[in-house]
Order: sequence, then structure tokens, then C-alpha cells
Amino acid sequence: MAHLTHDIEFPPLQDPIRRRASRILHPSPLGCSVGAGGFVASSSNQQFNNPPVGINGHAEDVDMEDLEGDSSMPASEEGTPTVPLAPYAGMVFNMVDEAQEFYNDYAKKLGFGTRIGCSKKSQKKGCDHLIRREFECAHARKEKENVQETQSIDDPELFDAVDGGGEACNKEPDFSGKKVAAKRSRNKVNRHECKARMAVGLRSGKWEVTVFHEEHTHAMMSTERRTRFYRSHRRVPYEDYMFLKTLHNRNIPTSLIMATLGDLHGSVGNLTYTDKDVANIRTMLRKGVTEKDMSKTIEYFQKLQAENPQFYYDLKKDENDAVRAIFWVDGRTREVYKKFKDCVFFDTTFCTNRYDMPFAPIVGINNHLQTIMLGCALLPDEKIDTFKWVFETWMKAMHDEHPTCIMTDQDAAMATAIDEVFPDTVHRCCLWHVLRIAREKLGRLFITREGFEGDFFYSIYGADTVEEFEMLWQHMVLKHELRENEHLLRMWGCRDTWAPAYFKKNFFPFTGTTGRSEGLNSFFKKLVHPQDSVWQFVKQYEYIQETRLDREDNAGFIDEGTTAPVWSRYKIEEQASKFYTRAVFIKFKEMMELTSALIINPCVGTDNQFELRRNDPRAKKVRIVLVSPQEHSYECTCNRFHMNGVLCHHILKVMIHTNVQEIPDTYLIHRWSEEATICQGGTKSLVSNGSIVPETNTLRYNALCRKMAGLESRACFGPETYKLVDGWVDEVDRLVEKLRLSGSVPESEAPEEVVEVTNNLMNPPKSAKKGRPKDKEKRKKPLLEHQQDQAKKKQPRNSRTRKTSTHALIVVRSHTSRDIARFYSSKNRCKLNRRKGLGVRQS
Repeated sequence: MAHLTHDIEFPPLQDPIRRRASRILHPSPLGCSVGAGGFVASSSNQQFNNPPVGINGHAEDVDMEDLEGDSSMPASEEGTPTVPLAPYAGMVFNMVDEAQEFYNDYAKKLGFGTRIGCSKKSQKKGCDHLIRREFECAHARKEKENVQETQSIDDPELFDAVDGGGEACNKEPDFSGKKVAAKRSRNKVNRHECKARMAVGLRSGKWEVTVFHEEHTHAMMSTERRTRFYRSHRRVPYEDYMFLKTLHNRNIPTSLIMATLGDLHGSVGNLTYTDKDVANIRTMLRKGVTEKDMSKTIEYFQKLQAENPQFYYDLKKDENDAVRAIFWVDGRTREVYKKFKDCVFFDTTFCTNRYDMPFAPIVGINNHLQTIMLGCALLPDEKIDTFKWVFETWMKAMHDEHPTCIMTDQDAAMATAIDEVFPDTVHRCCLWHVLRIAREKLGRLFITREGFEGDFFYSIYGADTVEEFEMLWQHMVLKHELRENEHLLRMWGCRDTWAPAYFKKNFFPFTGTTGRSEGLNSFFKKLVHPQDSVWQFVKQYEYIQETRLDREDNAGFIDEGTTAPVWSRYKIEEQASKFYTRAVFIKFKEMMELTSALIINPCVGTDNQFELRRNDPRAKKVRIVLVSPQEHSYECTCNRFHMNGVLCHHILKVMIHTNVQEIPDTYLIHRWSEEATICQGGTKSLVSNGSIVPETNTLRYNALCRKMAGLESRACFGPETYKLVDGWVDEVDRLVEKLRLSGSVPESEAPEEVVEVTNNLMNPPKSAKKGRPKDKEKRKKPLLEHQQDQAKKKQPRNSRTRKTSTHALIVVRSHTSRDIARFYSSKNRCKLNRRKGLGVRQS
């Protein structure tokens, strides 16, 4: 549970709302420490929120059963106003923060805000501790005189050069290439020279109220719902902060965080903070690890490696000791790879961190047809050397076991790296990317050339062999006279990397695209903010793996605890339902259903070949199935068994026709069975008394949380059970601390030690993206050229083609050379002076 680690902690004592120190106040000499509806100055764990006060002045005891089905929190009756207990001279507090909190509570109930007016420290030599502090009303002091600011030289109204073209001058001026940021405007609290204040001084180690003025020179806020927006009353309690941080780590939007916290507190109006405060906290959390981003990332990897020695990671650093690339993979994935290395996908189209480092997941397919991660990398660029480093590092983690087949997009650098690192691996390009580009380049031809689109796609999908594909392609090109088309020539030159006919004998189960990688990318996008650090990004890896394992366990339960519905009563379907996982059996059942639409005929002159065609007059495709009864082998021209690992409907039709009662073991691939599932090992260990204890700290923490949550829910319904559990928790806490101090806790159960990172690794620079830069800086046009462009836009379309002199296009207001020189930088002044000689008619 890495997301529970305290990334950014609030100061424990400076802010009273986030500390848990009890407030011990001296009782009032007036005997009003507890009044009717009054404020009680006593020890409390509440933070700025008093308990609901009843008519008799006692806190209302609300049963949990009464709150069932009611979304609102109990509150005091609006018809019974409460009068807060006011401070008085001589009132004593243990700490100055307690005095500030007491006065702030008093102000919130009365309807005004507070702030620190002034502070005084001791003037004794060697002593600089605080001896006096004064708290005043937020409306204190005089209103500042409004100084009429002179109009700046960059006022757009001064440079409305084109008549009626003010929209062209509303942009921010540029002085020597330096952008002048607009001054941020803020709402100012009204000043009414209010004299209400409270001062406390240090007397014999205690803080005593020395001055208290109660009178105000302004009206109080009408309702407490508005009073809470004063800055002094806007606080985020520690419990809300931790819950907010958990939601933030899951990339929940701020609006949904506020709605969730509002539900927990009864309504959004009961919160002591606003959505802007939440947004600021989230910004602080994102910036909290900016300087030590990579150091914390490596520390997190070391922690995972300490919990599981099979966890593997590696770094690529430059000459400045800045991390340029990261690769990591967990221990279970390294075992899973051995069974599911026959088909992997690699894609780098997703960038989601503040350094624009491409995220490159290596994914595969498990026996439930689910996407699994076989490795993750963050890269500085998409060059050949970078891809070679990723693949070589991946092979180090996987004991140099190369994948059988790999699918990527059409990236030349990636293809070169794969050929060098995996010379015996079948490399296939994503067909979806190829066809997407083809639609962009050939879209006009699809519309203008009749029948071209149909011939184009039939040549790709209708060919069963390489020879058939090449024949159909050449026929298409000659038929539509497109032999000189550049894009078709380019596709023909690399046809062996994308055309399905070249991969009929290779294992790419139920897919021809890299959609699984892109689906994983979209899942990451929901969890990660674009401005998140690398450390926050890689922490989501553990959650992603948990969701993958949870889906696999759910699929395993379906296989083990339910019975698959079958389509027929054939023995071969019953055998398949017991062997395959449920997801694969659904594919098999679809093939069984398609057998009903086939017509089978033995080939003339032989008993071992069958012709199969669809029961449709429009269907012209004929499939041939070759049968070897002695060897129990079946071969179909569609080659779907080689691509998917599941028998096609043509072979199944032949089996039904020849009354085969059992599928040969050759055609039941082990990787599609439930036995191929790898259970997560190394998560539990037995101790001497026979009880099971999880091995890792995270699993132990989760197990104890589940047990304690159930105990708490049962113990909170009565005072006796609450006292029993409360005392038991304190006693157990003392025993655990005693065991830790004595060193008698076994090493496997000891709290984990965070490995210190000795080298402060530098954060990577921002990576350059592929292709043409989107934010390319445009050439800065001179004033005269800018005026010409604006005048052309205003001219009617039918007259734009006519040649018009500059005198007829431009109408310029009179400007002094001094004003224009201020607007432009010094390097453009010479150009401006030369243009003064042009015949420009002034208005």
C-alpha cells in the first residue's frame, strides 16, 4: 500500500487544526465553563467543529441506526440560537495555538473572521521566543487609499493601429521576446477600522488573556454557512487530508472529491474548506517530489525489491547522472512470461508524465484472454539505441528467453532494434495503423474509383496464402491503373511486415492490432495526471497489477465454480468445456455454432480431403480440410488453428461429419487451460502454532485492517463494548512497542526499513516528441505587415483576387514614432524607420 505513505506532511504544531494535542484550559472564574448552548473550553479532539449542541446544552447522542437511510448529519435547531462563550481578561491557556483556536471558534460562532495582528518576541540576549501575540478581526485597520495607477505603455487601446481591428491588438505585447504576465487580481476583505481583538501574553509558562475588546464596527455575517469562507475558518482536517490524498492518488477529479467529502460530512456546506483549497493541496502534492523525483522512485523500487526479491528494475543514466530511462518488472510477471511468451505487444504511443517520457508497456495475453503486463519502461526518446536498451534489459530480467512473436506499430527504429535483439522472433506491424494511414492517403481514390475500395480490402482479408495475396494485389493495381501511386508502392515494399497472409502460420491469437497495449494505456490515463511525477506514475503499477490479479481470480472462480453452457450435445464440445478456460471456450463455442452454416463435400478421388463452403449462394470461398486418420491430424487452408490455437469451424465440421468423439491432445493447447494459471506464491507462510501469516508488510497491513474494521463496527454500538476494545487496543499497543524495543520480533515480521538512496539522482529533462513540433514559434510580423493581413481579412472574398495597391488596403491612424518604438523591440526600430517612407495614407 505505497499510496498510504506520507508524501507531504503538515507541520504538527504550527497549525492547530492538524495537530492532535489536547487543549487544557483553566476553568472560568465566572462559573460559565459550561453554559446553555455555550462553548466548553476543555480537552477535545475535535478540530474547529464543535459537536452538535442540543437544547439543554449537552451533545446529542445519535445512534447509528437513526442515520441509516438519512444523508444529513444531525445539527442544532435553527430556532434555538447559541451564544458563544467570550474570552475574558485573565483567561489562561497552555499554548498560544490553543488561544488562537479558542478565539477563532468564538469568531466563527459570532460571524466574523480573525487573523494575527502582531507578535512580539523576547528582547533578552540569547532569547528569541514569543512572549506576546495579538489576534484581531479580519476587518480591522483602515482601508488603503486607492492610488490611481497610470496607464501602462502596453495598454492595447494605445496601439489600435487598424480602424475597427481592435481584436488584433488585444493580445499581450511582446517586448524583446519577453512576455509580460498579467497581474493577478484578488478580492480584498473590506476594512472597517474594527477594534475587536484579543491579546495574550506569556506569564509563568502559561498564556494569559491581557486584552479583549468585543465591540465591532461592522455587521456580522448573516449565516454560519457564509462565515466559514473566512480564511481563518478554512481548514482541512487531518483525516480529510489523508482521505483526499488517497482519492488524489487514484486521479479522482476535484469535483468528485468534494462531492465525496460532502457526503461524508452531510453536505458540501458542512465542509470547512472549498474546492479551490482542495485543488491547491493537489497541486502541492504533485510538486512535493519535484526535486527528488528520481531518488524517491528508486527508493520505491528498492522497497518493492525488499518485499519481493524477484522484483527487477534497471536505469539508464547520462553523463550528468540524470536518469534517462527506467525499466521494471515484478517477480510474478517473470514467472508468467515463461508460459505466455508466445505472443507479446509493444507500443509507445502514450506520454503521461511531466517529462513527456513515452510510456512503453510490454503486454501479453494470458489463458483467460486478458491483457497482462510483462514489463514496463519509461523512455527518453524513440531511437534505435533506446529500444535496444529496453529489449536487452527485458531479456536480462527474463533469463534471455526470447518471445516467439511480437507486434508493434510501423516504427522504423523499433523494427531495427527488434531485428538486432530478437533475430529469430516473428515481427508483425499493427494492421490497424497501416489501414488508418491508407484511408488518409487513399480516401479520395476510394470515392472516385468505383470498386477500388472493395478490391483493396478483399486483397488484404480474402487471401489465404502469400501467392494469392500478391496476385490479388497486382490485379487490383492493374485494374484501377494505380501502378504509379506512391502510397500503394510503399505498402507493397513492406508487405511482409503487415499483410495477414504472411502470418497465417504464426501465433497472434484473436487479434491483428496492438489494441491491447493501447487499452492498457487508456487505463493508465484514468489513473495518472499529465503533470504527475515519475514516482507517482510508477506507484500506480502496483495497483494495476492488483486489478489484473483480481480479474484473473474472478475468471478462475467462474471456471471452478460454474458450469459452462454448451451449444450442442457433441462429445467434442463437452470435452472442450472441461479443458478450456471460460473465455477461450466461448470462442470455441462460436466455432461450433458456425458449423451449422457449412456445406461439406468429399473431394473427388480421395477420402482424406473435404471441401467446405458456406450455405449461401453468394459465398464463393472454398476451404479444403486435409485429414490423416492414422496420425489424428487435421489441416485447414484457413490456418486459424495456427493463428489462434483453437480449432476452426471447418475442422470441427469435418469431425462431426466423420463422427469423431474426442479432440486429439495435439489440438488442446495447454496455454488455454486453467492449469496454465500461475497462482501468486510466496504470499503466506506458516508459523509454529499453525496460523497463516502473510509474508510482506503490505499483505500483513491489509489483513489486519480487514480484521480491525470488523471489530470496530461491532464494538461501536454500545459503551461497554467500546470501553473493552479501547482498553484492549491500548494494551496491545504497549505490548507491540515492548517487543519492538526488545528486539524479539523476528526479522520477517519486523517493520520494513526504507533503504536510503545514497546518490541524489537528477531528474530527466523533458523529452522531445516525434514529428513536427506542435508549438512552433511563429515569425513576428512587423506592424505594417500585420495591418495588411487584417485589412485583407476584412475585404470581401470576391475582391481578394484582384491586385490592390497598398494605399487602398491600409487605413492607419496617426501614431508618433515614439509610441511605435515603445511597442517594438530595438531590433525592429530600423525596419520601422525604413517603412515610414512608404506612401501610407493616414486617416
